Amino acid sequence: MNSTDRYNQFRSIGYFGSLDALRCLAIVAVIWQHSPAIPHDAMPLTDAGASGVALFFVLSGFLITTLLLREDEGTGGISLRNFYMRRTLRIFPLYYAVLGLYALLVALLEHNAAGRLFFQNLPYYLTYTTNWFVDLKLNEDGQRRVIFVFAWSLATEEQFYLFWPPIMKFCRRAVAISILLAVVFVDLALTFAFGIVDVPETTVQRLLRIAQSPSTEICFGVLLAIALHAKAGFAAAWRVLGKQWSAPATLVLLAAIAMWPGGATPGWYLAQAMALTAFLAACVIREDHGVAAFLTTPFLARVGVVSYGMYLLHMLSVNSVKVIFARIGVESAPALFVLAVLAAYFSAEMSYRLFESPILRLKKRFGSRQTVGR
Repeated sequence: MNSTDRYNQFRSIGYFGSLDALRCLAIVAVIWQHSPAIPHDAMPLTDAGASGVALFFVLSGFLITTLLLREDEGTGGISLRNFYMRRTLRIFPLYYAVLGLYALLVALLEHNAAGRLFFQNLPYYLTYTTNWFVDLKLNEDGQRRVIFVFAWSLATEEQFYLFWPPIMKFCRRAVAISILLAVVFVDLALTFAFGIVDVPETTVQRLLRIAQSPSTEICFGVLLAIALHAKAGFAAAWRVLGKQWSAPATLVLLAAIAMWPGGATPGWYLAQAMALTAFLAACVIREDHGVAAFLTTPFLARVGVVSYGMYLLHMLSVNSVKVIFARIGVESAPALFVLAVLAAYFSAEMSYRLFESPILRLKKRFGSRQTVGR
């Protein structure tokens, strides 16, 4: 089968079989960071949460843009109304339900500096501006504990959903790509020039952090979708990553980057984003890639389906297991990690079946269709 046949096959795929398992790997990496089975300093860059969130971002950029490109080609335009209704039904109900649960639990249990800080940050959680205004800094108790701070990644995704679809709808393709490349250039230039601003101390630093907030990984996923949607772009990708061993090779590269000594520098984040994009490309340009047997495992795929719920509920799961372990006198980091993953999965599975699924069925009213991913 030549690249043209492969391109036609790629364009006909309604559901990429490996992507749910990739979501599974991403959420497990996030939970690993927040309940590590081994100490974070036991080996270089054991904080795998950064890699998990980055994988979520690349997937999001690729899937959303592929959906929009196919809608534009198939219908002659992009319906922003339908897009935002589908995203609203998928994201908002569970997000605000979990945020409400957090508010209740914090009001009942956290009569301390962390609890007061949560309610100070609540307007930012409600408006998806966590990545701009919520800082992971020492509180008045001298602890670096910010409840619900993981919502920064969801804020980043929502801002992408807000700005990118209108750009695709109203701008010529070349203009849209130019805007995207400009965003990537500004983000990388500021990051390499000034470093990653975690705790802004001045208004200028705050503005710098906001300017750095667009995700390079999301942008790379978008560029991958645009490239693969074009016949020439797909052919180029096929020549480089179309071998059956390409996916295992890029996975090994990712592992090498994750274990690279020296800490998570801007250069490290950029290398990881590029490797994740290459790995995703190798997984979607041919369904029979070298790790397909593993990534199409039914259980991994199912975990990926409920990974959004797991992300929102994983810290409640981690903290619940910690409380139980403290009461029964168990001190086992590996057991904490495993039970936290299982608790997050089962709580997310219940949420998906009992709460999310009835809402998600409403997506059909707004042109929802099972194409390329959930």
